[in-house]
Amino acid sequence: MTFRGAASSVYDAVKRAAAQGLACMALLLLAGSSGFAQTPGARYRIFRPDAPGSHHAVALLSGCDGFAPPVAPALYERRAEHLRALGYVVIFVDYLARRGLKTCAGPVTHDDAARDLISATAWLRSQPGVDPSRITAMGWSYGGRAVLAALAKHTEQPVGFSRAVVYYPDCRALEPWKAVLPVLMLLGGDDDMTPAKLCQEAVKKVAAPAAVKIVVYPGALHAFDVPELPAKMRYGFATIGSHPEAAASARKEVEQFLRAGR
Repeated sequence: MTFRGAASSVYDAVKRAAAQGLACMALLLLAGSSGFAQTPGARYRIFRPDAPGSHHAVALLSGCDGFAPPVAPALYERRAEHLRALGYVVIFVDYLARRGLKTCAGPVTHDDAARDLISATAWLRSQPGVDPSRITAMGWSYGGRAVLAALAKHTEQPVGFSRAVVYYPDCRALEPWKAVLPVLMLLGGDDDMTPAKLCQEAVKKVAAPAAVKIVVYPGALHAFDVPELPAKMRYGFATIGSHPEAAASARKEVEQFLRAGR
């Protein structure tokens, strides 16, 4: 079974988990967020910091279930609000919604999402309040692979971002990239959906391996930074689960990585 097919086959199972009250809890955690705004024409969802000036921006790409995953519908809003509070402009690059899809099991590829990312960063560079030289792409799982696909596939034009963060991306048959920019990979040591070893091997083939920082969290599974998940649950052909220690450590890694780009 492929990674894309697995996402479709387990979608209903995750919806059942959401019905156990987890979704309500996630929505309550978002209450009071003041940084959310909608761009003209509803092209992007954007979170702006309160302080004036030119800000570092972060473009987020979701995992296979999109920006409102059934088990944690407010997950990405929380992530965006955290970054906004630290002073970053944040946008959602919703490669699913723009195609009318709910999961990546539909007619969308990593390359499609990569092109959406490049378009989004081009839009960001034109916005007031955004420093065009300080844009970070950040993706999870399917979205993480899309970030790496943007680096590998789109060498004929600037990708538009100067740094990248990827959580547990699918690195199978990943094309090496020639772009030399800082990349942070955050991987689960026990991830049996997108194994860390595949990313470690893929990085050896890129033009500048030293520019890629790989952090592997022993015992962590796929989606280790989703607190609504149990410690371990079956997810199609693989397992997923939260790992609070790995999640907290990964957040610190991201904060340090972003500060280094300022």
